[in-house]
This record gives sequence, structure tokens and C-alpha cells, in this order.
Amino acid sequence: MFLSAGPANADAACPLPEDGVWVNPYAKRKEITRIEIESTCQDGTVRARVRAFTSCSPRDCKWGWTDADLRERGGLRVDLVGFLGTKAMTLTRFGNLLDAHVIDKPHDPDIAAQETTYNLIKK
Repeated sequence: MFLSAGPANADAACPLPEDGVWVNPYAKRKEITRIEIESTCQDGTVRARVRAFTSCSPRDCKWGWTDADLRERGGLRVDLVGFLGTKAMTLTRFGNLLDAHVIDKPHDPDIAAQETTYNLIKK
């Protein structure tokens, strides 16, 4: 199940300030290593999509491209749904940093959700 993006009015900047490749050089195992954001404008509508990578072995795990919603006060909101759980992400750019607030929501009701905030730098 994927989250469907609600297109935003072209009043939003295009490309979005969050657009690009963002990296976390200090990521530990199972943490976010990279976030890629693409935004496009067509016929007065802004659309954005996101994919994330987490530190795995022997290489990073990739979460597929997912449509994102533009937040009213700036930034993006996206749910990356995987086999074992969902990563609910709020992404906001602050200067040269991308603030990624992530809530890991396991599908197993016996495992508690975990919240983490990452500061990624533009690649």
C-alpha cells in the first residue's frame, strides 16, 4: 500500500528546497544513510517523490520511490511501507541540512514504534 500524493499548487517553489540527494555519513546499522527527493512542476502542479536507503549488510537497503505530500508549513510527509513495517517521515530543509524525523512503525503490534531524527547533508 502506497501513500498517494496530493498535488500542490505551483505557489510552492519548484524544484522544492528539499529536492536532491541527502546523505548521513554517520549512519549506524539500520539507520537512514541516504534520502533522494525529486520534485516536478507541470501545469501549475507540484509533485514530489521520495526514496530512502538504510544501512544494511553487505549493502544499503533501498525503499522504493513513494509519492510525498507537501506540508502546509513547508517540507514533505511520506510513508515508506515495507514488509516488516512503515517509516513515517517528515522531511524539512534547514539551510544545508535536511531534518528527517522518522517514526518506525512495525507491523507487529508487540513491537513499539521508535522515533528518530536524522540530520542529512546535501550530496
